[in-house]
Amino acid sequence: MAMVVAAPVLALASGSLFPDVPANHIYREEIEELVAAKIINGNDNGTFAPERAVNRAEMLTLLYRATGRTPDPTAAACFPDVHGWYEFYVCDAAANRFVQGYPDGTFRPAASVTRAEALKMMIGMFKIDTETYGVAERDIIKFVDVSTSAWYSGYLYTAFKTGILPIAGQNGARFYPDWPLLRGEAAAYISHALHVELKQARQSSSATQASSAVASTAAAPSAASNAAASSERPTSQAVLFPFTVSGKFVAKKSFSYTFTVDMDAVALTTVKLTGGAGAVSCRLYLIAASGFSSEYYLGYQDGANCTLLTSLKPGNYQLQIQPTVADAAYSVDMNFSTGDGNDGFKESKRLLPNIPKTVTLSGTNYADYYTFSVPKDATMKIELSHTTPMKCIVYALEDVDLASFTGPECNQTFLYTQGTYVVSVTRTAAKGAKQTYTITLR
Repeated sequence: MAMVVAAPVLALASGSLFPDVPANHIYREEIEELVAAKIINGNDNGTFAPERAVNRAEMLTLLYRATGRTPDPTAAACFPDVHGWYEFYVCDAAANRFVQGYPDGTFRPAASVTRAEALKMMIGMFKIDTETYGVAERDIIKFVDVSTSAWYSGYLYTAFKTGILPIAGQNGARFYPDWPLLRGEAAAYISHALHVELKQARQSSSATQASSAVASTAAAPSAASNAAASSERPTSQAVLFPFTVSGKFVAKKSFSYTFTVDMDAVALTTVKLTGGAGAVSCRLYLIAASGFSSEYYLGYQDGANCTLLTSLKPGNYQLQIQPTVADAAYSVDMNFSTGDGNDGFKESKRLLPNIPKTVTLSGTNYADYYTFSVPKDATMKIELSHTTPMKCIVYALEDVDLASFTGPECNQTFLYTQGTYVVSVTRTAAKGAKQTYTITLR
């Protein structure tokens, strides 16, 4: 989804791309520039909606596209209210300290991003050095509603000093830092930041050419730095499938095992904390050539154990495990097994419109998978009814182009865009307990 963009300069056509962004719109040039660069999209009805507020997760998605970043596909489970295909973007951004959650531990991805929050995200992701803002800088920022002690004052000052700000329509006596950032404004912010990035890159290139000998000497790592780097424990290990390993976590940090599967196989994965205390989570990702993952599996957690029964197709995989207690010892066993014929994406059963399927998960059957294709955009709902709690996730595969961060969820009406989807229905009851559900595509 992400692509590298270096401040594209476009010859804009005389006609407008969107009916609600006419030729005299103050952000027309920036909007059309970002649309052409495939950083931002229009809506399914042909409009752009420049006055609609941008939410927090959507802003992150735009910035990942603009900066050419690809989120770490193992970045997950960072906030309790973050799930779905945008989870990788939010969790990768949180891991890199581009964003943070609220005091209650949530991220609130659907909440409108404020002007101040958007500046912080942008300056961090574009790696622009933040300037200190104090009384002496009052001549640059004269907004009456901005205090020198505000948490965002440095980001605002940096935006003005580098040329990201001002944008058209934001040059009055007040900045309104807590106001929601609108789509048209977001396009202007990002467009200006791209041009700042290009300017800095050119300056850096010139400086490097002028002092190449000094730069090459300074870049040479010392023996001490090499020793320090080599002493750091790796966060992943390559193994041969199938495998049995053991180890010890560093604090509560996750650890990953990467491996290749050469043939169709059903694998049973069991992760155990050998100390007995705490819990452990496990996730299995099929890594695409792009480094991203649209096919992943959430393990069944049972105290100090986490289990996956997955039908695998040939490809490169990554198993991520993470404890809830620090420095826990663990073991992992991933070996060949047998399933019930519906244990993964490649075995998913087809859903047909308005034809319900009633199924019972029993024994060690942890999840069922279903697939359906959308030939053209349509409003639909995956309806799941059950008497005991179950997890239901809708995956948009690589041939689906979602216009914003919002993805489909079970039991909610959604405008499904053209492409292929997979639905997983996962047990939450104890092993061996039966759970019956009915799933319908409406």
